Amino acid sequence: MRDNRALLFLLSLLVGVGCGDSTNSGAGGVGGATGGAGGEPSLEVGETCTAFCAKVIGECGAFLFDEPRCQQGCQQNLNEEYEHAEPCGDAVDGVFLCVADLDCESVYDWRDRPSGATACQQEIAVVDALIDAGICLPAT
Repeated sequence: MRDNRALLFLLSLLVGVGCGDSTNSGAGGVGGATGGAGGEPSLEVGETCTAFCAKVIGECGAFLFDEPRCQQGCQQNLNEEYEHAEPCGDAVDGVFLCVADLDCESVYDWRDRPSGATACQQEIAVVDALIDAGICLPAT
C-alpha cells in the first residue's frame, strides 16, 4: 500500500501541538495577536480548525490535548502551509475538513493507521502529490 506521507505529516503536526503553552490570552486578527502572559500569541481560529478540533478532541477524544490547544496548533499549521504555497494550504485544509466530517471510529482509524487508513484517501492523495511534485514540504 502507498506510504501516506501526507497523513504522517498531518499527524506529526498535531503531535507537535502538545508542546505549546496553553495559558495564552489575548485576541487579534488573522495571523496572530498580542501574547498572553508567558505564552505564544493566540491565533484567530478559522472554521476548518474549529470543526476539526471539535470532532477529534471534543466529540471523539482522539488526542490527549484540549480543544483550544488543538485549534491553535491546527491554525498555526494551516497558516504555515498557506504561507509556503497556497496549494499546500488548500490541500491540508481539505484533509482537516474531511476528518471533521468522519464518525469517531473512522477518526480513530485515521489516527492509528496512517498507511492503512481508508478515510480521506482522496484528500490525502492530493497532499502526497504536492509533496511528490516538490510544492509542499514533506514531514521532517
